[in-house]
Amino acid sequence: MNDLAAAALLGIVQGLTEFLPVSSTGHLILVSDLLKLDPERFGLSFDVALHLGTALAVLLYFARTWIELAVGLFRGQWRVPALIVLGTAPAAIAGVLFQSAIEREMRGPLVIAAGLVVGSIVFVAAEAIARQRRLMTEVGVSDALVIGVAQAIALIPGISRSGITISAGLVRELRREDATRFAFLLATPVILGAGAKTLLDARKAAELFAQPDVLAVGFVLSFLSGLAAVAFMGPCRRGNPGSQSRERSEHESGHRTEQRDRHERSTRKAGAHAGGPEHRRKNEPGQE
Repeated sequence: MNDLAAAALLGIVQGLTEFLPVSSTGHLILVSDLLKLDPERFGLSFDVALHLGTALAVLLYFARTWIELAVGLFRGQWRVPALIVLGTAPAAIAGVLFQSAIEREMRGPLVIAAGLVVGSIVFVAAEAIARQRRLMTEVGVSDALVIGVAQAIALIPGISRSGITISAGLVRELRREDATRFAFLLATPVILGAGAKTLLDARKAAELFAQPDVLAVGFVLSFLSGLAAVAFMGPCRRGNPGSQSRERSEHESGHRTEQRDRHERSTRKAGAHAGGPEHRRKNEPGQE
């Protein structure tokens, strides 16, 4: 297989697997090994370029959300941006501390196979116990940290970033679409950070741009297939703030109605106990 065809295939694999609950890095390594591709040309630096393509896809898909978050900062609306920073921190710290060791020791097929199995078990278990009763607007500090730690674990090849972060959101009782949206928002800074780190490394940057045509093919196809994959995950995950506000209002309204019903039932019960049999007889028809 020539280099352009290999770049196209790897770009499609990266785009389709980045946002589905399967490991994109694991699949890239397995496909590269299967096709016996040159690791100097299709190694980690090329993987990062493909990840930048999918990062651009998720940025474009959530463009409205990112713009609103940026505008909100100037209005003093720091809550969601602060949660994204907090949720991104565990993966950023783990990347600085362990990325080199992971690159050297954990990119073999046995590690990837184990990661795929473990990730699948976690995803199935999370789906089984998920209560899905909380909205994106209810995400708090502890939720962001739990999902962020899950994203850090996804540095291990074979562990799906989207799969394990969505699973963490489900365990925290978020609705599936809200867990997915928050997971995708957390993934963007991490992917962009890894890309920036590679570009700032002169040696890796030289490797990356040695074949600009191969790089361009892989980048464009990872972007296009990534955009298709994130759209396939559901347009409701786009994060329309208006729909989020309506959902929150409906959720709060239902909660208030339930509280009012409970209050009325306890009032009636208390009144019945306070009046006793004589009070009930006095109010029966025909009795004065």
